[in-house]
Amino acid sequence: MSSSAFEDGEYLSCPFDSSHKVISNHFKHHILRCSQHHPEMKIIKCLFNGTHKIKPQSYYDHLCECPDNPAS
Repeated sequence: MSSSAFEDGEYLSCPFDSSHKVISNHFKHHILRCSQHHPEMKIIKCLFNGTHKIKPQSYYDHLCECPDNPAS
């Protein structure tokens, strides 16, 4: 998941639609709603943080680099 800081706070990119930029405190609600609109997309929850949603092809890299991974 990529993020960038804007004046209003931290915005995160939606894993279902990269054009969606969502403020961090609304992200969980957005992910739930957006996942219902994109049932064809395969997204995996992070092993270390359930709020991280990752595309299968990026899953291993994410696990190695996840800030919530206790081994890193």
